[in-house]
Amino acid sequence: MRFQTALRTLTATLILSTAASAQAAWKLDGDVSQMSFQTTKMAKSGASTVETDAFTSWRARVNDAGQLSVEIDLDSASTGIDIRDQRVSEKLFESGTYPLAVMTASLDMPILKVMEPGDTQQVDVEGQLTLHDNTQNLPMSLQVTRLRGDRWLVQTLTPVMVDAEQFALVDGIRALRDLAGLGNIATQVPVNVKAVMVQED
Repeated sequence: MRFQTALRTLTATLILSTAASAQAAWKLDGDVSQMSFQTTKMAKSGASTVETDAFTSWRARVNDAGQLSVEIDLDSASTGIDIRDQRVSEKLFESGTYPLAVMTASLDMPILKVMEPGDTQQVDVEGQLTLHDNTQNLPMSLQVTRLRGDRWLVQTLTPVMVDAEQFALVDGIRALRDLAGLGNIATQVPVNVKAVMVQED
């Protein structure tokens, strides 16, 4: 009788532990995560330059249902030149009016939850990006690696292509072009992400 009681107690404990694990959520470890984007600029002479810039302030979270949410502070664009950072924030993103870019997507959590440390999965999702008061669907090809029990690495396999025309940013790009005395700045911007996600307590 005591054995059956102990067995029922153990079974209930295992069920509760499994349920708690299934309901886990993950948040971004910002200290080891990166979000970069490339800009292609053409001088009036025709010479082109590709530069890699970054956002230094952003957050990401995945809830227990697999809903991914990413928030990017648009005034945190870092190009390595202070005056250019200010112009990107004010002239391109108009961050005083539109402070955030928000990306959402749905991940297949049942597949990800059974991964063992060291396992890697390719995950193709359709994300929704809201930027400058415009929302567009963006396909994303991600590589998800389980590092250890409570940490996951999510990386873009191919850059996420953001088209400035779809987000009413072309006028801002032209303003930056004129201020810098350039011939052209490309409106297609590749974005790459390396995100380490940590299971919340």
